[in-house]
Amino acid sequence: MTLQPTERIFKYDERILNDPGMHMTPKEVMELYSRQYPSLTNGEIAGPYYEEGKETYKFSGSYGTKG
Repeated sequence: MTLQPTERIFKYDERILNDPGMHMTPKEVMELYSRQYPSLTNGEIAGPYYEEGKETYKFSGSYGTKG
């Protein structure tokens, strides 16, 4: 019997983000995408949820106010 890694899905708003690799933790993935989506810098991770046999994580950004 061979174990296969579960496919991971990362969601942010309505976007599905590519998994950069199983070698990265979900927190590291969020930090990677925070360069493209700055609101993820202090965001939160929900999950994993299992949808259709896939491990799904949802990122939520922190939206602050100025002044």
